[in-house]
Amino acid sequence: MCSAMVSARKSRPTPMRFLYRLILPTAVAAYSNVSRQGYLTRQYTRSHHVSTYANKKLPLPSSGVFVAYNQYQVQTVLPHRAINTSLKSTDTKKHEVGAETLSTADIEHMKLAARIAGIGKGNTYPNPAVGCVLVRHQAEDEIIGSGFHPRAGMPHAEIFALLEACGHVNDGVESARSAMDDITIATSNEHQQVLDLLDIYKSEDGASKLFKDYLIDSDITAYVTLEPCCHVGQTPPCALSLVAAGIKRVVVGFRDPNPRVDGGGLKALQDSGVDVLVLSSAAQKDSDSNAEEIAAANECANLVEHFVKRISPREEPIGNLDELINGKKRRALRAFAGRQKTDGTIHEVHWPRDFSISDEDKKDSEFGERVNLDVKFLERVDNMLWDHEIILLRLNNVVHKKKGAKLLSERIANELNAHVAQVLGHTALLYRPGFNPVLDLDELASKDDGNE
Repeated sequence: MCSAMVSARKSRPTPMRFLYRLILPTAVAAYSNVSRQGYLTRQYTRSHHVSTYANKKLPLPSSGVFVAYNQYQVQTVLPHRAINTSLKSTDTKKHEVGAETLSTADIEHMKLAARIAGIGKGNTYPNPAVGCVLVRHQAEDEIIGSGFHPRAGMPHAEIFALLEACGHVNDGVESARSAMDDITIATSNEHQQVLDLLDIYKSEDGASKLFKDYLIDSDITAYVTLEPCCHVGQTPPCALSLVAAGIKRVVVGFRDPNPRVDGGGLKALQDSGVDVLVLSSAAQKDSDSNAEEIAAANECANLVEHFVKRISPREEPIGNLDELINGKKRRALRAFAGRQKTDGTIHEVHWPRDFSISDEDKKDSEFGERVNLDVKFLERVDNMLWDHEIILLRLNNVVHKKKGAKLLSERIANELNAHVAQVLGHTALLYRPGFNPVLDLDELASKDDGNE
């Protein structure tokens, strides 16, 4: 009998074994420290309305293990005292966002949206990385939809969250994953489902067909890391899709400085009767009360740091670098890069390995004109140029001839408004002034003249 009891005990899944089976390597499940102090009272949980464990809350394990994939651990947070937030602009064309207050739960939901946005970061060039979480407020906050922007041309984060909340897909995050270039988790069927929904969304009055009044009877807040767009690009405006679905409140992590948006999304929402709040990254008089808000606002700002530089006008336009950089300045750049190579401080970006590129293509001098410019590579190069101004491209994974490297590096430079200072073998030296330039080419050139 004892042996039977031991056998039964071994076969029965323990809570910890149950939790570990749910853990998958996804960026959404970033490890987090969650307070479990007994006096904290408010709880919120993420649950998907269509999933194996829908509407079930997972207990927080004593070991602090974070539950991944479709389920988020129950988190306990203290309803913080009100955090004042408002957006005021000296530009009279820009409107003011009402001074409603944000709770600690609002901040935590925005931090989750930022973590979800991070899944697409680096894959969205020339667009920004954005995340969205939809929360139904009832006895306990329930996350009914979430998503992120997977790549340019695909729906934005708000749309994937709405697709989940309105029942068109099982999981907005996984559907967004299926729309990324490198499909690793989702099946081809899921990818096709997203494409079919995208066709509907892009059709005339597509937002109404998919979302009209689906959520109008619920008290729902949308937490979006970047201001929802208000213009028609490759997809319809997200602000109007949120309105069509019946969203009553929107919390924005960062105002979009894109001239095509720049407060227009906030205004479109407000004009439709939606309550809008924007996180503040500025310290208020009571620094303790808005410290969490500042941290969340900074997370959202960091997601779009390089995107903002791409779209923001410079104080002094740099013009056409190929015309502005003469032989003397080009030699100065080469000498500067040479010193960095000697010191081991030069920043390099490697073209990623692609086994679909044959050795014959790599040996073809004209292949540099034909090969597809990988968006992940472009975003890495763009970010590195903003941060360091001069970088070395290593292109041996795609071209083996100097002519091929020259053609490819010139295409990359044209895309990023940079200058090819030198091509050696299958490497290329790229230069572009930072948003606030650090390198002074005139000074570098004069120093090199003095050393000759």
